[in-house]
Amino acid sequence: MPLKTTKFDVQDYLKTPDQQAAYLEAALESDDPLFIAAAIGDLAKARGVSKFSRETGLSREAIYRTFRAGGNPTLDTLTKATGVLGYKLTLAPKNRIVRASAIGRLSGQRATVGKLKKRP
Repeated sequence: MPLKTTKFDVQDYLKTPDQQAAYLEAALESDDPLFIAAAIGDLAKARGVSKFSRETGLSREAIYRTFRAGGNPTLDTLTKATGVLGYKLTLAPKNRIVRASAIGRLSGQRATVGKLKKRP
């Protein structure tokens, strides 16, 4: 007897704000720009593209064109979309070391996440 399968639709799993947040966080952690853009598009569809369009100020066409695999959103577009989704676009160092300010560097200190260490 053959195995019966159904088509996977991510929209079936993006019904609650918690599900949407988990999906976006997984996409952002992937560091894959294509997946991130597609995930934001999936979230726009889950919330309703018309509503997402009004909230971001982006046209529906721009949302469909930009937030798909292969889309290339600008920083402005990403900032608008992530803001509506309840996120703030930030940068964090990959190696978890945060450069100290010029004054800190002059004093021989460097900042790490959560700590301040003296340089040897």
